[in-house]
Amino acid sequence: MNFRGWLYSHYSSLQGRGYSAIFDKLSQEITSGIHPETTQTNLIKILNHCQKNVPYYTQIMAQIGNYKLLEQNPEVYLQNLPVLTKDLIRQNFEQIKSTDLKQRQWYFNQSSGSTGEPIRLIQDRAYFNRSMAIKSLYSYLVSGIKFGDPQAILWGSRTDLLSNKGIKAKLSSFLRNTTYMNAFLMTPEKMAGFIHKLNNKPPKIIIAYVQAIYELAQFAEQEQITIVPQKAIITTSGTLYPWMREKIESVFQCQVFNRYGSREVGDIACELPGKEGLWAAPWGSYIEIVDDNNNLLPTGVEGNILVTNLTNYAMPLIRYKIGDSGTLLVNEPSRQIFKEVSGRITDMFKRKDGSLVYGSYFTYLLYFKDWIYNFQVVQKDYSKLVIRIMKGNQDYQPEQKELDEIVNHCQIAIGEECQISFEFVDQIYPSASGKYRYTISEI
Repeated sequence: MNFRGWLYSHYSSLQGRGYSAIFDKLSQEITSGIHPETTQTNLIKILNHCQKNVPYYTQIMAQIGNYKLLEQNPEVYLQNLPVLTKDLIRQNFEQIKSTDLKQRQWYFNQSSGSTGEPIRLIQDRAYFNRSMAIKSLYSYLVSGIKFGDPQAILWGSRTDLLSNKGIKAKLSSFLRNTTYMNAFLMTPEKMAGFIHKLNNKPPKIIIAYVQAIYELAQFAEQEQITIVPQKAIITTSGTLYPWMREKIESVFQCQVFNRYGSREVGDIACELPGKEGLWAAPWGSYIEIVDDNNNLLPTGVEGNILVTNLTNYAMPLIRYKIGDSGTLLVNEPSRQIFKEVSGRITDMFKRKDGSLVYGSYFTYLLYFKDWIYNFQVVQKDYSKLVIRIMKGNQDYQPEQKELDEIVNHCQIAIGEECQISFEFVDQIYPSASGKYRYTISEI
């Protein structure tokens, strides 16, 4: 670890973010060989916690009984538990919280809403630290990067559009040695500046929204800007299609690795050099693939992805239906590898001046709107957005000031002249491909 990385590790520890020590431990386990009972051990721990401290599961598990099976074969026991959906989380929010929450450093988080059904969750510091360690582990396995090594991030931050970054954020970026670009507003000037920084000092890794890095590659190609060979790119927050991978690798002259995860359960799996598929770190999640009737499917058959998170004891998500489909290539004790994942589709929105706005910016505006069940944001042209909303309660009438706030934030991103209209609908249908698209640009 370099000096800047050492400073960052100590700074993070002072902030209660001691994930560098967890990262070191996980790295050592990979070197020495991951124990085949790793996943089983973590499953047993969190299921026992659910039985004792989570009322929703206490009741269900009391009806199931057979705790001997839980201890001997938790993967089989797990199949007796119901699939957890977003609707069930909303309906049983208080019951899914752990009764020992007061003993934990907990906080609210929420899903991105890119599958159209944002939900509020509770997570704790232990979950955060383990998730960050696994995220760092994936980057390390892809590029060899450690804390303090230079990295570039093409990510979205709505806060940055509304105000300047705070001192803590700037200090953290410095210690992490990070070059940052906001994917929520990519002007030609900012994209050119970002490319200049990449050319001047290529980072050890670039981590980016898949659609955003693809648009950056297209920009460089169209403007005939040569990018010096980069070292590695990890894409996330969207589906990495083969044609997108080909374009990105051609322009940036390096290999692209797909990473899969979500706000609800953290990073689940990642492609690794010389390996087929996406490897799921066994300390973070346990994966099941089921059909539409929630029956377990054999390895190699595509179905709905269920995720049991192994680290969030504040609000355990057991057999959580994440909203994506996928196929397992390998399903062995403490060794699960996705063959492929069919995830979310998020369009880039366009402004008259050529700037690009990442579609998820608009879904973030709807995070804490409990009255919204489902939504779709459509860009009709440069100065017109339509926001379609399915209300959770048809009798609820949002206040005008709440709608005005959404309009104001949309205009900050797209432009003050943009007209935003709301359509309250009974249903939002998937596209012809069967995928739900919750941000669509028709330009």
